[in-house]
Amino acid sequence: MKKWKRIVSLGMCAFLLCSFGTTQAGANSAQMRWDGMDATGAIVTEGNCPVIVEKEVLTFDIPEFPKEYYSEAEEYLAYDAKVTAEYTFYNPADYTVTATLLFPFGNEPDYAYYGYGTQAGNKNFNIDTEKYEVLVNGQPVEKNIRHTRSYSHADFELEKDLVKLHDGFMTDEFYLPDMLSVTAYVYKVSGVNTETYRAASVAFDVKKNDTTRKYYFVNQSGFHTQKDGDARISTWVEDSYDETKLVLYVIGEPLGEQPEWKLYKDGGVEDGEEIAGTVTYVSQETVTLKEFALTGWSEESGVSESDWYNAVIQEMKEDETHNSYGILSLDRSGQGLSRNLMRWYEYEITIGPGERLVNTVTAPMYPGIMLDFEPPVYNYTYLLSPAKTWASFLELQVVINTPYYVVNSNISGLEQTGTGYMAFLDGLPEGECVFSLSADLNPKAESGYDFGISGKKIRIAIFICCIVLCVIGTVNTGMRRKQRKKAGIEDTD
Repeated sequence: MKKWKRIVSLGMCAFLLCSFGTTQAGANSAQMRWDGMDATGAIVTEGNCPVIVEKEVLTFDIPEFPKEYYSEAEEYLAYDAKVTAEYTFYNPADYTVTATLLFPFGNEPDYAYYGYGTQAGNKNFNIDTEKYEVLVNGQPVEKNIRHTRSYSHADFELEKDLVKLHDGFMTDEFYLPDMLSVTAYVYKVSGVNTETYRAASVAFDVKKNDTTRKYYFVNQSGFHTQKDGDARISTWVEDSYDETKLVLYVIGEPLGEQPEWKLYKDGGVEDGEEIAGTVTYVSQETVTLKEFALTGWSEESGVSESDWYNAVIQEMKEDETHNSYGILSLDRSGQGLSRNLMRWYEYEITIGPGERLVNTVTAPMYPGIMLDFEPPVYNYTYLLSPAKTWASFLELQVVINTPYYVVNSNISGLEQTGTGYMAFLDGLPEGECVFSLSADLNPKAESGYDFGISGKKIRIAIFICCIVLCVIGTVNTGMRRKQRKKAGIEDTD
């Protein structure tokens, strides 16, 4: 009996492993999900501000869903889903308060159109916000659009992201804009038998904990920690290597001597796998850290010099946390950087003692897209947690104007109206404001999407379990017969 319990337990383990340890792929390789961008409430930047929020009316106007791809700028800019936060502020103090407010509203979505602008580096990253204004008592006020480094809207944390905003060029003990040098070293590979070694690689070693410099190897495709503690940085030697140059940026103290480049056979970077070939020094050029960081920036981008610089330096500092070798993996293209820029409105309000004012902020609202449902599902998030920075927050009204259906939401008391949905809340709820829309009240997950244990996976798991049980049973029976025979007992199985 105990043996069969063990067999059943093993079978159940196999079942669970098969059920949860595999994933089911879709029928085609097209991208099925796109990240949108979140919006969030206004943040006061001064400490101990007495102003309270008597009421916020949060209105989502979503007359249409975005496309997952835009081929024309006009079409992308015509998309008009937006969120409007209308605040009623009250100053209970006996003095006038002037406060600088920040309203972060997320990164550009994955499906943003990237072709507009005179050239790639001149793209205006904020062109989709030009149709919206910040109002105080119905009158437009000046707003600046600020930018900070952010991998995605899903990673936004108020305390972490707020400190990334600087009025000038950020500095620390190492990163000094006009004093630190960046040297670009150019090399050329030759003499490799690419007929024999079609996947040959070229590499050099970096010492651990070198505090005098950082390395950015433009061509880098590999990182290998060696037994002696050094890091080996590598890239492929392509068939067209004679026309491909290697570029190594050294940030900080220039190299005292050139790296010891070595070439390796297919797939190898280990000692003993070297092959013939030569890496030749071609040239070098030195610029300041500021000049290097502003590569790709232009006034037409809509990003200030300092915000662009600070975003690049923030990227460098984040790269450093992933290794102890000062090896950076920067995205040097303007388009790539823009996808990782959190956008903020920055503006001022002034409220006299005992006065009230109404502040209205509007920003574009881009959802995440889930095409693995039929019809697709669109996910929206508005970050309410930053509103906790206010002295008091009394009332929140949520309005969703849309012809579509809310299929998922964490908004308490959300009720359907003639124009969409509405909810009234006393104070700020826990968590963020999250909801999903679809053209159908009950969108169906397509076969390629897996919520849990799918039927196909269950059948596969059962089949594997049967094989496991049969093998275990056969082995167990054989051992039992062998033991009986050895003991002189007649086998009756």
